[in-house]
Amino acid sequence: MALTGQLKIGPVYAPSAVVFGPHETNLGRGRAISERHVAYYARRAAGGAGVIVIEEASVHESDWPYERAPLASNCVSGWQDVVAACEPHGTVVLAALGHAGGQGTSHWSQRELWAPGPVPEVNTREVPKVMEDRDIEAVMDGFVRAARIATDAGCAGVEINAGQYSLARQFLSGLTNTRGDQWGTDRSNFLRKVITAVRGSIGPERVLALRLSCDELAPWAGITPEIAP
Repeated sequence: MALTGQLKIGPVYAPSAVVFGPHETNLGRGRAISERHVAYYARRAAGGAGVIVIEEASVHESDWPYERAPLASNCVSGWQDVVAACEPHGTVVLAALGHAGGQGTSHWSQRELWAPGPVPEVNTREVPKVMEDRDIEAVMDGFVRAARIATDAGCAGVEINAGQYSLARQFLSGLTNTRGDQWGTDRSNFLRKVITAVRGSIGPERVLALRLSCDELAPWAGITPEIAP
């Protein structure tokens, strides 16, 4: 497929196959999408990006991975403004949603990190709190609420982050998920429930994308291409 050709993504069509993925910008106003974000994404849309995935927003207040990390509940007007700025170019705008889990930092929140198990974070060596069932339910509910907020704000859909820096990946991986309950004996349980709940919330007319990590380069316990979801 030519990059300049129209791309069908589920129920929508993008004007090109150029995808501008989510990444940290630190352009936020506090934990909200700012006017600098809007200008940044508008330039990418004008330059030919057919799909823009906005910088990831945390779905629950327990997650604050870096200083200006967006929080979904604070992003309503910002998401609306980004969609409006990209609309003249026909760009499909998706909101990235996630939770960094044990790969965050307590530097900003001054509270414990949440993760599937008590495995120290590689960079900071912080030992996270082992999530209880109520914590897991709260984060799953956070994904549903965030997805509804994003689509109500005009986004064509959402992208769930189960990639490198995500709680969802930590549930999928034997490196970080050593649980013996339903969330550990079936490591895909958390992500499957999130996907099912989000799809049920936003309906079939919205895009539901998924970002995955397929190789943790730790074949003794981690995700490998052979066993990747």
